[in-house]
Amino acid sequence: MPRGQNLDKVRGTREELARRLGQEPLGPGEAARLVHIRAEKEVLDLFTALPAKERGRVIRAGLEALGLMEGED
Repeated sequence: MPRGQNLDKVRGTREELARRLGQEPLGPGEAARLVHIRAEKEVLDLFTALPAKERGRVIRAGLEALGLMEGED
């Protein structure tokens, strides 16, 4: 039997895996990415303390405030 063949059976679906890890699976049109952010420590501490969805809202609000979201009001 090839190595890892039964991994999907043991691990389960993405939804089950996310639930076991205490996370929510990505929705349609959502993406996740690791990035490096350079900012004051206090700001980074506050940002990283937020849940992932809230961090996404903060990024969108910042881009909109800077006028970098084209075609968005």
